[in-house]
Amino acid sequence: MRFRSVIVASGLLWGALCWAQTSSSTGAASTQAINAQNENNLCRIYFMRPKPGQDQQLEAGRKKHNQFHRSQNDSWTWNTWIVQTGDLTGRYVTSTCGHAWKDFDVWEAKMGKPDAADAAVNLGPYIQDTSNGFYLYRADMSLAPPNQPPAPMTAVTIYNLHPGAGPDFIAAIKKINDALGKQPDWPKTSGWLQLVNGGESPSFVLLNARQNWAGFEPLSKSVADVLTEVYGQDGGNQILKTIRDSTARLWTETAEYRSDLSYIPAK
Repeated sequence: MRFRSVIVASGLLWGALCWAQTSSSTGAASTQAINAQNENNLCRIYFMRPKPGQDQQLEAGRKKHNQFHRSQNDSWTWNTWIVQTGDLTGRYVTSTCGHAWKDFDVWEAKMGKPDAADAAVNLGPYIQDTSNGFYLYRADMSLAPPNQPPAPMTAVTIYNLHPGAGPDFIAAIKKINDALGKQPDWPKTSGWLQLVNGGESPSFVLLNARQNWAGFEPLSKSVADVLTEVYGQDGGNQILKTIRDSTARLWTETAEYRSDLSYIPAK
């Protein structure tokens, strides 16, 4: 759930390169299967930094803006978190997920202008800066299925990769998941997002659900231990080396879910 924004053109370029290289290495049939797994898994995620001392006003404005969504019978869910650790502490993050690209055209035609007008009144005066991006939930890379109810807390790890490193990184993550999936006691709560437009790319975001701070305690067995059991010492080390060699920059954050600032449509 935490992410950055930069140049749309470069995001599109590297996203296209990652998909092209994945396609050439896995074959058309495999690519079709991956696309099917990730269909309708697109998220748009907004990041807002409040003006100094304006946190309470921004939260009040978010609640009013949610009432606007309710008055318009908006069928989309808008979940909100606040970042609790790291350089972006205090940022509010609001996302809507489970969409295809064409869904955003339909939503914009119905809601776009009135939504922007209401946000300008209820949110705009209290925001110092904002950004947003599109992310794909990679069900084929995740242990948790898409569109799960938000956990109270989320441990977030952001990987900015070296150009062209996407295919090797993805393959290594899938090997890790294959190993972890064989562990009956391993929590199946992790999910991966891939930035596809609106920031530094290639970028992947690992989300791990947590119920509370106690949930951050290390497990009795590490990922490295599991990889050694499944692939042997050399095989496990090589997988972890691929992750390290693919990564240009890595950082972590913790996000707290704010149900009071979220909009869930009536069923």
